[in-house]
Amino acid sequence: MTEDSIEERIPMDAELRRYLNNLDVPNLDGATTAEGVRIRRAQMAKALEDRGAIPGLPNGVEARDLTMAQGLTARLYTPPDAKAPLPVLIYLHGGGWAIGPVKTHDPFCRLLCAAASVRILSVEYRLAPEHPYPAGQEDTLAAYNWAAEHAPTFGGDARRLALGGDSAGANLAAVAANRICAQGGVERPAALLLLYPVMDHPSAGHASYRERGTGCGLDASRMEWFWDMYALGIPPENPEISPLRMDVLPVLPPSLVATAEYDPLRDEGVKYADKLHAAGNAVTHLHAKDMHHNFPVHPGTVMRFPQSVHALKEFAAWLQAMMKRSPAESGPAGA
Repeated sequence: MTEDSIEERIPMDAELRRYLNNLDVPNLDGATTAEGVRIRRAQMAKALEDRGAIPGLPNGVEARDLTMAQGLTARLYTPPDAKAPLPVLIYLHGGGWAIGPVKTHDPFCRLLCAAASVRILSVEYRLAPEHPYPAGQEDTLAAYNWAAEHAPTFGGDARRLALGGDSAGANLAAVAANRICAQGGVERPAALLLLYPVMDHPSAGHASYRERGTGCGLDASRMEWFWDMYALGIPPENPEISPLRMDVLPVLPPSLVATAEYDPLRDEGVKYADKLHAAGNAVTHLHAKDMHHNFPVHPGTVMRFPQSVHALKEFAAWLQAMMKRSPAESGPAGA
């Protein structure tokens, strides 16, 4: 991981290439929408089931499921020997808004919780296509507002809330942060964690969709399928689904944007980091030059490669540093 220019292109990590070559990729030719959803959800669950032991787990993190509102639940992670009140990360899992429940991201959340010494509220938001846009965004905002009101009841510090997510979950977190910071009325987040984020619609034609759209784990065609499940018929230029298209960003908290070279989402993530910086917001951009989409987070690759271990440590160190700051220090402060 590096903050240097990404113009230098280096080959994909050899171990990652072998891992991808051995993946059992389902054939969805001729499958109905319902069959495709079922197959892809099962594939994500199997990625976790096939892991067996994951380095670093168990780690003493406590987890319990709780209900925030009717139909909206979350899993609360508490680090070992926690002393209240602790900062809280409201986390939105990836999976193209359609797959990947809280359970599949449980290992990553347990590891990040312990490493960063924060409580994590992993939100079980409604999934498409049963609940398309704007259901996921509504649940994200509801979860954040609930945490802001109820943090003291579960040992959290309502003045030190962070928003974050991976892939499609990072999209939900970014859109929610934009709305919260633009409108006010609730404690603004102290940090924003955007891991391999979906920031733009495939129709934008970013070069990484062509360069990394096949053979890199997340195919461009799969991303297009996810978009059809989530926001079919919604204008792609709508910043509520494509935050990169937002004309003027509000004043946002310090943000971390993670991208990877072998990811069709690479360019939109890089451009969003640049957009944050150009707007005067503090941003840390971490780019993995030899890895693929979501490698430190996905249940199949969390802690699998040295790069996965290193990236998780970087996320935790950044989050811990940001959440130690007082709310007054959490505004824009350069890059």
